[in-house]
Parts: sequence; structure tokens; C-alpha cells
Amino acid sequence: MNALGLLIGIMKLKLKIKSIKKDYLQLTLFSACFSLIITFVFSAYNAYLGIKFGDAFAIGISIYYFLLFWIKTATLIVEKIIDKTDERKQKSVRIKNFIISSIFIFVIDFCLIAPIVLMIVMPKDVKFGIIPAIAIAAYTVYKITASIINYSKSKKTENPTILLLREIDVVDSLVSILTLQHTLIMVNGGMSGSMRQLSFVTSIVFIFAIIL
Repeated sequence: MNALGLLIGIMKLKLKIKSIKKDYLQLTLFSACFSLIITFVFSAYNAYLGIKFGDAFAIGISIYYFLLFWIKTATLIVEKIIDKTDERKQKSVRIKNFIISSIFIFVIDFCLIAPIVLMIVMPKDVKFGIIPAIAIAAYTVYKITASIINYSKSKKTENPTILLLREIDVVDSLVSILTLQHTLIMVNGGMSGSMRQLSFVTSIVFIFAIIL
């Protein structure tokens, strides 16, 4: 009986996976759940680095990622609530959620200016070590690759929820580049005069891209 139950469970799981692959919205929501976990872990990791080394930039980035985490969570909850409603109501709710979330993201993007200014104007002499650099580099490569692939696919859809989740991933990947830049500076001896100028220019470019 146990073997039969296990076999039935495996078959149901396979059918569920097939149905998710056929439905791009469900596939997006499924990948968003995985991305949600990664975002929370990365937020917690930056908070740990910020508290351990007294680094205001890491704490600021941790807060930013935590806010992105809640936007994703709210979107997934909205999708769960409207799952059984009619298509007209689903579309209306998705558009409202898209607009509200987009405004919120736009506002918190400007909040990134504060930790960047602290990084450039009041740099802290922090020696992170190689392990944080490797972890953040791995996260950055993963986010950039995944966000580019998924965003290119999402351009074919008119579903506001898919567009929102994919756009959040793109913003996430751009912010991770800023985080990697900061970490590499700390690993390589801190902020020098020429490094400060370079960080200022690259940070302005990335902030502009994120807000755009």
C-alpha cells in the first residue's frame, strides 16, 4: 500500500509539473517562490555583514532587498486570492497591484541613494574577506542570467503580474551589481581616491538604470 501511495504521489507530482510548464503564469509564480527564498536569504546575509562589520551600506541594501521580498510576497498572495475569481476581476486586481507595486518600487529605488552616498562619501574601512565576495558574485551571476532570460520571455505576455515579477528580478540583478562592487572594494583594501571617483560614476549609472 505504501509503495502504491508513493507511486500515485509521484504521478500526481509529474502531472502538476507538466501543467505548470504549460501555463506560463503558473511557471512564473513557481519560479517567483524560489526567487523569494533567495531574496530573503540575501537580505539576511547582507544584514549579517552590516551588523558584524558595522557597514551602513550592507544594512541599507539588506533593507532594500527585504522590501522587494515583501512586494513579491504581496503579489503571490494577491494571485492566490484571485485564483478562483472570474477573468475580468483578475485583470482588474492585477492592474491595481501592478500600479501600486510599481509606485512603491519607484520610491524605494530613490532610497538606494542614501547607502550609495554613505559608501562614497563616508567609506568604512571594512575587510570582508573572500567568502562574502564569492557568495555575492555567485548571487549576482545567477540574478543577471535569470532576469535577462525571464524578462525577454515576459515581453510576449500582457499579464501585469508576470511583467511585475520579471521587472523586479531585473531591478534585483542591477542592485546586486552595486552590492558586488561594494564588496570587491572592501576585499581589495577599501575606498581610495580613484576608486571613489569610479564608484561615484558607476553608482550614478546604475541608479539611473534602476529608476528607468
